[in-house]
Amino acid sequence: MKKYICILLFLTGIASCDVLELTPLDKISETDTWTDQALIQTYVNGSYNAIQHGYGTAMISVACDDAYSIFNNAGFYFVQSGTLTSDNVTGMNSRLNQWEFAYGYLRNINTFFEKIETAPVDGDFKNSAIGEMKFIRAYVYANLIWIYGGVPIITKVFKLNEDYAVTRNGYDECVNFIVTELDDAMSRLPARQPDSQKGRASGDACRALKARVLLYAASALNNPNSDRAKWQKAADAIEPLLNAGYELHGDYQNTFLTDNGEIIFARYFTPSTSVNFQWINGRSGSNGSDEGCPTHNLVNAYEMAATGLLPYSETADGTLTLNTASGYDANHPYDGRDPRFAATILYDGSMWQGRETETFHGGLDSPESSVGSWNASLTAYCFKKFIDESIPVVGAAVNQTNPWIYFRYGEMLLNYAEAKFELGDEATAREYLNKVRARPGVNMPPVTDSGEALRKRIQNERRVELALEEHRFYDVRRWKIALETENKPLLAMNIRKQADGSKTYEITVLTERSFGEQHYLLPVPRAEIDKSLGSLTQNPGY
Repeated sequence: MKKYICILLFLTGIASCDVLELTPLDKISETDTWTDQALIQTYVNGSYNAIQHGYGTAMISVACDDAYSIFNNAGFYFVQSGTLTSDNVTGMNSRLNQWEFAYGYLRNINTFFEKIETAPVDGDFKNSAIGEMKFIRAYVYANLIWIYGGVPIITKVFKLNEDYAVTRNGYDECVNFIVTELDDAMSRLPARQPDSQKGRASGDACRALKARVLLYAASALNNPNSDRAKWQKAADAIEPLLNAGYELHGDYQNTFLTDNGEIIFARYFTPSTSVNFQWINGRSGSNGSDEGCPTHNLVNAYEMAATGLLPYSETADGTLTLNTASGYDANHPYDGRDPRFAATILYDGSMWQGRETETFHGGLDSPESSVGSWNASLTAYCFKKFIDESIPVVGAAVNQTNPWIYFRYGEMLLNYAEAKFELGDEATAREYLNKVRARPGVNMPPVTDSGEALRKRIQNERRVELALEEHRFYDVRRWKIALETENKPLLAMNIRKQADGSKTYEITVLTERSFGEQHYLLPVPRAEIDKSLGSLTQNPGY
């Protein structure tokens, strides 16, 4: 930005006024930014921060029945307790309170599009940068509609004294906009980025986002009339990724600790941009913060490995009945479970960094411990997924650099199974569901169910395969089952060690929860409604 400064010079009794153009010394000028290819690249790089990752203290998993935060992090307590309002929503972290965060980034992205066409830079670079920014803008809008429903589509930068009044576009209109953005981005980007550019948007990242957007758009919340054409669009969008060279990684636990052939799009880290997730969700008895605790609700979702059956049947009100046919032993509740259980969750007796996890009363990782008792898990479970066992919880010379995965092949297989089921092709749905269950190192018994039972198996498979990856919050809402799932209490396991070394296990209620019809969408912050002078409408029930 040019500065125009009038300086009065009093020389020999004569005053003169010169107009000087000075380049700012405290920031890069706008002119420099849009004429320098390196600076434009930096601008694009910074825009990727609009795509948030889960390696923080505000994992969306603690806002549903997958996990519990002892600190009620990021205001997610309002979601769990059913007390969310258009006023207190602003006390939530931007992981879910997206409005101001998202539209701030959208203004920057829209500025890019206003400037890039006339920027005197290499044509190939310009084309690629436009593709990346279209992907980022599509991702931001996708998050907005998954949280709020239809939102204002803004593709310009408002100027001073311009009419700022905006209205909300319909959900389907937003979906069409996102898909158009992604289709354009696909035409500009390589299907996969080279290793030196990993973490940048690619054509396949666009396809994966498009597939998820259309799957959500076809689901019950957004497709109340069960329009078959929407499910067909979702299936068609997924198909190009099914044979694009991706594969299920051979080690489920290490899928989230390494760069591997299952990843379609991820956030990559370096030692200088590392995360301390090993401390944030590390075991309390190892001096970790243990901020997110997997619930027993999630543990109950893991089937028995030998039979493929759940240990309990559950009624709509949350009453559990032992499923004797499953082979489950309530006296040894963690034996013989789906291998993904032990790869995802630290439970009492599981080995980690050279010692057994002790979440029994009085154990080293319990609230009665002499170490870290103030933040010990209240569910008797700790995170294992995403955490690198080779890095100490505290005192590490380096922190974690394993990628945060946004899209992976396993999700695409489950997306396809769901879409084909809803289209009435149960044979294909079972085929792709069983591909996931048969992944190396897991090898769960194949599903043979049909009808509503098959739908429930697909939904539970998503919960297990994608556990703690921040899908569950959105899944129960788009399926319109949250009135059931989110009104059930969060469960914990009460473990007591007897004098002879044996242990007793009792499932207990950790906290009650409340969910109403209005909670399928989050409220637009009241401040945003007020600033719009009434042009923005609030979601029903708020």
